[in-house]
Amino acid sequence: MQEQEKSIQDYLAILSRRKASIIVTALIVFLMGLATALVWPATYKSSATILIKEQDIPNELVRSTVTSFAAQRIQTISQSVMTRPNLMAIIEKYDLYVKERRKKTLEEVLQNMQDDISVDMVTADVVDPRTGRLGVATIAFTLSYEGANSASTQKVTGELTSLFLAENLKTRKNKAQETYSFLTDETSKLEDKIVLSSKKIAKFKEKFANSLPEMLALNL
Repeated sequence: MQEQEKSIQDYLAILSRRKASIIVTALIVFLMGLATALVWPATYKSSATILIKEQDIPNELVRSTVTSFAAQRIQTISQSVMTRPNLMAIIEKYDLYVKERRKKTLEEVLQNMQDDISVDMVTADVVDPRTGRLGVATIAFTLSYEGANSASTQKVTGELTSLFLAENLKTRKNKAQETYSFLTDETSKLEDKIVLSSKKIAKFKEKFANSLPEMLALNL
């Protein structure tokens, strides 16, 4: 017990002797953190969550592939939205990256904006109505943008959200048009086949008119 008390006393003595240096070190760390917080520019983040409607997902897809399909669909839309002209138009409209545009190339500025934009999938546990099994499906995605100004950050997020929704609507319309064109072509092909078959039947009847079963009854 005495050895333990001596050991504790020794530690206390060491701390007492080094108290000044410990306080100075802690103060330096605090001041450095405070200076960093004051000097480091403020960053604002605005997000929008977009739900994925059930009709956006083909019925023929099984539940296990829904998540990958949705992710692929969103990725395709994202690539169509975040093009150079679209991003440059937003940068100029809201006067973004003023300092960066003075020092960096246009490609570097565009890369900065792409880095400030994030698209995250939102998943949930769902039950497949056909099998009754529990699975995971992508039900929405969150679109976020980080900027140096609160007001412009919200506006940019709203602009990007509108572009995503417009591109999705465009994609759905194109898909519907493709489906309509396909069905129209197939209907036309089927009609042509019916007309051709009718002509062949007519020629056959004309050629073998006296040999057909209905004509034999009349001849008798």
